[in-house]
Amino acid sequence: MSRKYFLILGLFLVAGFLFLNVNIVKAAPFIWTGGGDRLTWTDPANWGNTGVNNFPGATTTDSVTIIMQTAGATGGGNVVIRATSTLDGTTLWLSSVAIGAAGDTGGPTLILGKDLTLSASTSVTLVGTSTLRLGDATWGSGNLTFANGGDNPNPFRFATTTSAFYAATGTVTFSSAATTTVATTTYYNLTLTSTSTDGWFNIFKFGANGNTCSTTTGCTATTTVTNAFTINAYAKADFNNTAVVLSGSGTVFSKANGTFVANGALVKYTNASAATDVASGTYTNLVISGTSIIKTLLGNTTATSTIVIESGTLAITTYTFDVSGSNYTNSDTVTRTTGKIVKASAAQFDDGSGTGKSSYDADARDSAAVQVTDTSLNFNGGAADTQSVTITATSGLIDSETVTLTETGNATGIFRGGVQFQLSGSDVSGKLDYQGPGTLSYAYTDSQDSSDTVSGTGNFTGTAAGGGGGGGGAVAATPAIPAIPATPATPTEIPATPATPATPAVPATPATPSFDNVQAKIASVVAKVAALTKLSPAADIAAVQAEIVAILNDIKAIQAAQPAPQGVALGLNFVRPLALGLSHGDVRKLQEALKTDSLVYPEGRVTGYFGSLTLKAVQKFQEKYGIASSGEPGYGNVGPKTREKLNELYGK
Repeated sequence: MSRKYFLILGLFLVAGFLFLNVNIVKAAPFIWTGGGDRLTWTDPANWGNTGVNNFPGATTTDSVTIIMQTAGATGGGNVVIRATSTLDGTTLWLSSVAIGAAGDTGGPTLILGKDLTLSASTSVTLVGTSTLRLGDATWGSGNLTFANGGDNPNPFRFATTTSAFYAATGTVTFSSAATTTVATTTYYNLTLTSTSTDGWFNIFKFGANGNTCSTTTGCTATTTVTNAFTINAYAKADFNNTAVVLSGSGTVFSKANGTFVANGALVKYTNASAATDVASGTYTNLVISGTSIIKTLLGNTTATSTIVIESGTLAITTYTFDVSGSNYTNSDTVTRTTGKIVKASAAQFDDGSGTGKSSYDADARDSAAVQVTDTSLNFNGGAADTQSVTITATSGLIDSETVTLTETGNATGIFRGGVQFQLSGSDVSGKLDYQGPGTLSYAYTDSQDSSDTVSGTGNFTGTAAGGGGGGGGAVAATPAIPAIPATPATPTEIPATPATPATPAVPATPATPSFDNVQAKIASVVAKVAALTKLSPAADIAAVQAEIVAILNDIKAIQAAQPAPQGVALGLNFVRPLALGLSHGDVRKLQEALKTDSLVYPEGRVTGYFGSLTLKAVQKFQEKYGIASSGEPGYGNVGPKTREKLNELYGK
């Protein structure tokens, strides 16, 4: 190789050494000395340097250490470093920043403002009593970005509990392709961005491992976002047993194709001044608060442990809110349109006060009662809500009643109601009608979730409708023929007879009226009526009226003297219980039979409806044949003994 080539190679080596030497110098850590104006980031003298652009982040990503200064600074020795003196609206690219020193009592404050973004590729660490502010009233808002590409980084660190971070109105962005820890603090805007290029979700874990959340004592770590929390595409937030408080309004929690896992955390929406959206997803513990403010679900949502509506309104709208595995408490208001809350209901027959019961005494007029328990049906925490259930009694007849269940308190989620038994022959609204002992059942359907149904069974004892208790079926003895009553007296009131003409003589009434005698009287009075004209004297008319009255009295006397009728062969056959209120063809047959005895059923109406007149007729029939009397079971109802006697008298 010629000397010429050695010379060229030597020049390249020298140039390379000089280049590397410059970069090594540039990449060296910067330590704040405050040797310049003690304020400006871009003043090289504050970093112990001279020249132009000789400050951190000017041309390379540098490591920066800012230690408390004790002299020459306003405010008793605290150094306020405004990174924005000449860096307005740009990004300051650094490797790492450490602010403060252990054991200090007046650490420095770093303020990022004028839309400056400080981007740290490794970490930002606060030590001692140092403070980091993303802007202030003088310099406006700044932003902080962590662009860490390492494995399991912890980019935002609070080395001591005395250091402080104030988000102002700035945005903190965690950007990474690896699992990254999100610091436990209060943010204004928090954004999680994945830089993964392979389509895998990148995990951003909140807080440190070992955090815990309890439904009674709360969480050991709390991260608050006061404006907007955004999870970008392929980013996954792992809340990691941290309390996440979202106090912003509007879309405070946005998942732009990102996702989250609650992992035991408590997520709380707390805005109390403006309507707020609740992000869809699966929460472990969810709390809604903010008096008079509406929080609206953005999609189908699940809570697996607890859901508490402390104040304000949760609007389900058209979505499904699945709380089936959680403890659900509503102290204010829940609204919905076509959406629903999914939580399985529990129900039972009870005694009306919450104690389970499955057997009732219908004759004692018990109430068949049902209790439904489902806290998700407590829509109004300030008033008792209602539900409904269908209770069915099956005995000699089948009766179903729809019963209103009323919440036992304003926010208990326990609903109770019942319906009283009534012995009856038909469906009497508001009563559980029965004829004899039988079975009970209830069927409940959640008013806002038709897939949530519960049913149960029970039984009851009771007397069969009618028939003197229905026992034995013995035929009562035939009653004695009543005595023939005395001949009724001649009517006491006869119109005054004028002087002329003379009053026709009234035929003498035989001591014992007979059909022949009455028929003769009828023929006589018919002839006299035929002879009357418009000009007939009043006395003649009065006389005829008196004869008619006498004939009617004779007829009644003859009826009273007749032996008790022993029925008419009507070809009837009574096989079913009949009672007050029943409308049925058998009631019509009953009325046809009873009207044959005018002493039992003088009205003789045949309607097919078992009303009060039919009731009295049945009672007279039972008394007449010794089946039942007032106060005895079955009085007025057509039971086995009554049917037996009816069939005997009016059957084939």
